Amino acid sequence: MFTINAIVWLFPVLFMLHDFEEIIVVEAWKNRYQAQRIATKMKKPPFEDLRSTASFSIAVAIEFIVICGISLLSVLMNWYLLWYGLFFGFTVHLLVHGVLCLRFRHYVPGIVTSIPFFPICVYLLYVSSTLFPFTGMEISLFCVLGVVAMLLIVIGLHRVMGAFERLVTAFARER
Repeated sequence: MFTINAIVWLFPVLFMLHDFEEIIVVEAWKNRYQAQRIATKMKKPPFEDLRSTASFSIAVAIEFIVICGISLLSVLMNWYLLWYGLFFGFTVHLLVHGVLCLRFRHYVPGIVTSIPFFPICVYLLYVSSTLFPFTGMEISLFCVLGVVAMLLIVIGLHRVMGAFERLVTAFARER
């Protein structure tokens, strides 16, 4: 059976496997689906703020560090509510990929891993919630906080992705 610490360390693993799919295909995807992205009736096409794979990878690395830090603190402090909330936020993020794919009506980077990972994450959330000594109200509160935190992290990283792009471009030009 699962221990809570094994479940906790699955979060960074699942996150990176999911984001590897995005990192690997997102630039080629933007080129391939350029006409569909322009023609879409969506308010904001998927991956619209992406400048380059390099700048996107910096954002993913920062998210990974945050997720690993929260996972480590959870294990060391034997307090898992914050981890649970962020993992719930990640699970919701997987569902968002499905919604984007349906609305865009084409492949969207991240959907291939979202499909098998979503039920796995739901199961891991269920199993871990049975291992916690927390109330349903505490878990619900941290799920909301986790979704908000993940949303703020993603929005913040998307806003500074232009700065990441400038850093990468400046690095490439320096001799």
